[in-house]
Amino acid sequence: MASSPDGVISELLRDERPAGGREDRIAAAPPRGDDQAALARRMRRRAVGLGILAFLLAVAAIAALVAQQVADLQRRQQDGVALSLQLVATVLRHLDTDPDLAARAASEALRRTADAAPFVRGQAEDAARRALDASRLRLTLRGHTERVNAIAFSPDGALIASAGQDGTVRIRNAADGAAPAELRGHEGEARDLAFGPDGKTLASVGDDGRIILWDVVRGERLRELPRQPEPLNGVAFGPDGEIVATVGRSPVVRLWDADTGGLLANLTGHRAQVHAVAFSRDGRHLATAGSDSALRIWDLLSGRALHVLEGHADTVLAIAFSPDGRWLASAGEDRRARLWDVASGAAVRALPEQPGAVHAVAFSPDGGVLATGGSDGSARLWDTADCTRPAGECQPLATLAGEGNPVTDLAFDTAGTRLATTGTDGSVKLWDVGFGHAGAIRSLAFSPDGKRLATAATGTDATVWELGSGKVQHRLAGQAGTPSRVAWSPDGSRIATTELDGTTAIWDAAGERPPLLLRGHTGRVNGIAFSTDGHRVATAGRDGMVGVWDAASGARRLWLRTGAAALNCVIFSRDARSVLTAGADGGLTEWNAADGKRLRSLQQRGDEILDLALSPDGSLLATAGTDRIARLWGLTGGKPVRSLAGHAGAIDALVFSPDGRLLATAGRDRSARVWEVASGAERLVLPPQDGAVHAVAFSPDGRLLATGGDDRRVHFQPLDPGQVATALHERVADGLTDAECTRYLNRNPCPP
Repeated sequence: MASSPDGVISELLRDERPAGGREDRIAAAPPRGDDQAALARRMRRRAVGLGILAFLLAVAAIAALVAQQVADLQRRQQDGVALSLQLVATVLRHLDTDPDLAARAASEALRRTADAAPFVRGQAEDAARRALDASRLRLTLRGHTERVNAIAFSPDGALIASAGQDGTVRIRNAADGAAPAELRGHEGEARDLAFGPDGKTLASVGDDGRIILWDVVRGERLRELPRQPEPLNGVAFGPDGEIVATVGRSPVVRLWDADTGGLLANLTGHRAQVHAVAFSRDGRHLATAGSDSALRIWDLLSGRALHVLEGHADTVLAIAFSPDGRWLASAGEDRRARLWDVASGAAVRALPEQPGAVHAVAFSPDGGVLATGGSDGSARLWDTADCTRPAGECQPLATLAGEGNPVTDLAFDTAGTRLATTGTDGSVKLWDVGFGHAGAIRSLAFSPDGKRLATAATGTDATVWELGSGKVQHRLAGQAGTPSRVAWSPDGSRIATTELDGTTAIWDAAGERPPLLLRGHTGRVNGIAFSTDGHRVATAGRDGMVGVWDAASGARRLWLRTGAAALNCVIFSRDARSVLTAGADGGLTEWNAADGKRLRSLQQRGDEILDLALSPDGSLLATAGTDRIARLWGLTGGKPVRSLAGHAGAIDALVFSPDGRLLATAGRDRSARVWEVASGAERLVLPPQDGAVHAVAFSPDGRLLATGGDDRRVHFQPLDPGQVATALHERVADGLTDAECTRYLNRNPCPP
């Protein structure tokens, strides 16, 4: 039996005690042979005991060390979990108010939970998806040490220039924010700037009264116009590049020859300092506004004021002409933006009051969107048509928020897909404003090559978008003006759209030829599909009719009445020999595509079916509708094989992934979901949207899911968590600052 450490020590001490008294120890006789043997035995026992003692002590020390390490590890793990959940909470709290902070917190949460427990990792991934979906912020540019006063894109959209309170003018690459030039020349604040129409010259003005023209290519001062005795607030180039207009503390508006610096005209009429100046695109008109709360529209040929526009209750800080010159937008300290008719000078609309002063206004290049920026830190996007129509609703299409950072200026790029905003914190933010619609999105589809997206939305034409840039490639202007469905031909050369008036149009996808019109339905066409070879098109309508048409000639090959109930959807079988229809009565029927004979009825009646989808191999049919359940049917036996339940509202759309392994559904419960086809397991619930989701589509490579609905915006979601992390990393240049960690995580400095 092994001895305890205490027992070993006791035995060693006993062996150490001598047998005799003090005298024996002093005058001990030399040991005999048996004494020597006994001594040797005692020494051996002592050595063995010491070894056992050392071993046991070592074991005890190791055990204590391991216990301490385990405790430390558990504490670190618990602290790591707590920190990760704090980051997730920070994301969710700031999705709407500070998307930049939310994105940075989400990126950090993903980094810290790479090896975490599934629950914690799942929370981080969900927060990251929400941050990615909620934020339109694409890039934050820093460099100015104080407030940024003005922003402008070059005419080709390649460069972005900013003017700041720190007296510098900075020119950067608009794609990645690289700063090729920092221009110094102003002795005080740089107040405003403007690119010349050729993009080679940049004009800036400042508190020092200087008007400096810069060579954009070389990043050098080109020349100066006569210095003014008062601070200047605004500058604008005429559309021909020959005239420069300046405004400032004086109520006089001055026009200069851009080449010689000669004074061309003084325009008088304002009663106080002037803050803003803008040319109309045709160069006929100049608009100015200032502290007298009035706007003036000047005729440049005569130099007289055509209109004096009164309506603001306080200083007017910003103005902008619409690209077609029809409208003038203004904004000011009275918390309102206003729209005016340029020709008549009439007030058209006062936009809803905002929480604070409105510092900036800008029209998109096509004039369809008006952007306003205010002291509450938000940039709001408005539909121009709605806001200029007498009965229009005129509510924000979207709000781009930056908590605690008032927007001082804003500008669209030349494609109209990005909006730049400037703030008092010295930052410039670039926002993605592409893929926006004036009405609810009803249908969307990727082109077969994955480079374009077609959408159909209420109240507007079907639109073809370039996926990479978000730019509108062209619009498909149908007669009814409200398409309900879009579909691409398998080769990507044509797009089919359906209209409310019963018309179906087949368009050249390049937008070069007029559409082929298919007429016959007496009400809205709800369903449309190309055959797999692209030679035929099937339509289904509210009139209960199914049509099969020659896609090249438009000739009608089949006209079939399926019953009295309205039809919502139609698809071809994989071999295109039959079509499947479903509608309001819940009937699900397969028909011969050549002669219209009923081949079989998979379901005669039930809850309304709103959409159908066929698996890529043609073996499975998916249906969904008002009963909130998606069903998978085996087409060989014609029976349901699986039910997918999870939505809390009707399911409007569904689609198989290109490899057939996943099924995506979109519902009126504001959610889109992704399911495993083989098991029926719910794989992913995408972030909730601001309204019902009516449309869903996989990209051809299966890596991206697009959805659209009542919030009038196309949402793109990478399916792989690694793609989410990469997308977030591309948007955020930095992590959380120590100040942010202190404020939101109660930790300083930020944990490594």
